[in-house]
Amino acid sequence: MTALSRRSFLMGAGLTGAAVATGACSSDSGTGSPASAPSTGPLTGTVSLTTWGSDQEIATFKKIAAAFTAARGASVKVEVLPYDQIRTVVDRRLQAKQAPDLFRVSYTDVSGYAQNGALADLTDYLGKGFGDAFFPGLWNAVTLDGAPVGVPHHTDTSALVYNKAHFAKAGITSVPTTLETAWTWDELVEVLQRLKAADTGAAPFAFNYQLYGAYRWFNTLFQAGGTVLDGGQKTPTLDTDQAKAALTWTQSLYTKKLHAESVLVKRPTYPDEIFPTQKISMIQAGDFLIPSLQTAIGKKFDWGVTYLPRNVAAATDLGGNAIVVTDQSKNKAVAAEFAKFLVTAENMKLFCEQTTVLPVRKDLVDKTLSYATRPDLMPVFQKQATTMPDALVKTSTVAAFPGINQALVDTMDQFLSNPSAGVDSVVSSLTAGIDKALKV
Repeated sequence: MTALSRRSFLMGAGLTGAAVATGACSSDSGTGSPASAPSTGPLTGTVSLTTWGSDQEIATFKKIAAAFTAARGASVKVEVLPYDQIRTVVDRRLQAKQAPDLFRVSYTDVSGYAQNGALADLTDYLGKGFGDAFFPGLWNAVTLDGAPVGVPHHTDTSALVYNKAHFAKAGITSVPTTLETAWTWDELVEVLQRLKAADTGAAPFAFNYQLYGAYRWFNTLFQAGGTVLDGGQKTPTLDTDQAKAALTWTQSLYTKKLHAESVLVKRPTYPDEIFPTQKISMIQAGDFLIPSLQTAIGKKFDWGVTYLPRNVAAATDLGGNAIVVTDQSKNKAVAAEFAKFLVTAENMKLFCEQTTVLPVRKDLVDKTLSYATRPDLMPVFQKQATTMPDALVKTSTVAAFPGINQALVDTMDQFLSNPSAGVDSVVSSLTAGIDKALKV
């Protein structure tokens, strides 16, 4: 996708709207207060929200829940699960008819849940025109055949996080400060080779391709000019020179010992948990990790953020989450009202400021967001988000996407960790896995 102005990208029609509000950052703490609930009368009962989250995310969910209770009367119980267990636990409870009233879910998973009948039709609860407040691509992601099954909550994306002390030891005195000057693949390899030669005691680099996040490898694929599916989102398109180039380049980082060998796809070994120990010099990571990174790193070393590498194109992933209401909820009216309350302009702004993620309401595009943690880093993520390719956003929100992601999990580890693994073989395996997911 060619570079666009941030406003034309955000406000564009169709799926390109899946980007971010890019208002200027300030150094204010952004503590704020949750907005008052709409004055539509008192509510009774209790609903449950099942989520994962950082300390900052959970604290903000609870703060907004308390404000909802104070204003409307109904209670919200926030249940916290580990990220790598959320889908398994929610699926098991859905099957046992013990589902939560609401749960947090990635945009990449909404359609699958909706098509399986797990989510409530919120049309009558949200009202006509409710979706007009959000970026079109993300509103489409929470609908099934035009009927809303949830609300868009925020988005996020990836960039490169680096250890400034390691860069200094390697003699790397500057990093890209604009999208246009982002390192090419070849330039990034040169940087990693210098880090390796500097003998910092750390692996030069690690991608964030683990488990549910395996789809982030598609960043690399689209940087090479490739695609996952055809325009109709029906047929895999990986048997191409572009896809093979992306696979070859990714594997080369492992074979050249430029990537942390233990950080693969199928294991819950997350680069952001290793980076604060200074055992990896640079990682690909999402903006939502800034608070936990800052807490873990403290004053041990200085760190910064720069843009993802590019090849024939720049590209990044669609991150972020929605809040959905289950069809099993015994109090859909209260659940829907709390979902609406979470995504008012004031509450979305509060959540984003406290957790360093990016808002998805049109009326927040030109607002100044006072990020509570490292506001100096957020402009990189905001600009990086404008490189989400339309085709990747469309692919990421098809019902089969969880199966597509699983095909990567099942296939990529052996390819990356085995220098003799052939590109043609992995293309064949990925194509078969994705084709199977599309036909389920």
